[in-house]
Amino acid sequence: MARKRPNPKKDKSARRRRSQVPGGLRRARLNEQAVFKVMMGASPEALPLVALAGVWLWNVAEDGAAAAHCVDGCLTLRYALAQYGIDSRVEAVGLQLQGNGTHTRYGDVSDPRYNTDGSFNGHTVLVVPPAGRFVDPTLQQYAEVPHTEKAMLPVLCPLPTPNGLGDEPIGVDRGDHLVIYLPAPLQQRQAWQLPAHTIRAEEYRQAAQNLAANVFAMMRLPMLREKVECGPYPRLRTLLAALEGTEPVADPRGFRFKDPATGREIWLADVPD
Repeated sequence: MARKRPNPKKDKSARRRRSQVPGGLRRARLNEQAVFKVMMGASPEALPLVALAGVWLWNVAEDGAAAAHCVDGCLTLRYALAQYGIDSRVEAVGLQLQGNGTHTRYGDVSDPRYNTDGSFNGHTVLVVPPAGRFVDPTLQQYAEVPHTEKAMLPVLCPLPTPNGLGDEPIGVDRGDHLVIYLPAPLQQRQAWQLPAHTIRAEEYRQAAQNLAANVFAMMRLPMLREKVECGPYPRLRTLLAALEGTEPVADPRGFRFKDPATGREIWLADVPD
């Protein structure tokens, strides 16, 4: 009998609660079918990235919130990837977007900064050198992005240089809209950082811990497990072996795994490298 897959949209431990969408922002849109479709089509090295970004955005959509929190999203994904032993970093960028009949530039790439209302005058992406890619989980917030299934997915794009974004614009043609990422000057790529992010680091880590465990439970399903086993991430293979035969447990305490024989509950961080 096939094992029933965990359903993250019912697992509030894998998300950070947000207020409802304020005026002027677009509600996040992504569904279960689209997430699993992109996971099934992902390469082994890309699977953890698209799975984490997709489930994070799906949870935001289920909460009825906006997909506009680029720094929060990138930080949560960064900490989640760390649970898998995958290094990454958040970087500020500017954007040019063409779609839905308009062409708009967002952010001052020469001086990314926070506005007086607390919004970030720019955008952020997550750079993942071990995967040779960068991830943008919140592009769908912009008006130029159509409400189509492909457009709703997080952006996953090859890095133009082995270690990062480089210095030149990066064009991404997504069929029904065009994105041009404008890397900030090196000295400005961490302009997204605020003392508040350090203060809230434990909150991000907790959300990421639950997200990573939730997504790991999905990736060990038979239709995806082989990709994890042949992927380039030793920590994920270690987790597969260590948690073999365990059952997912999700409640207000978080998402972890239970050994049915002993009753012991295991968090991803409990598993040694």
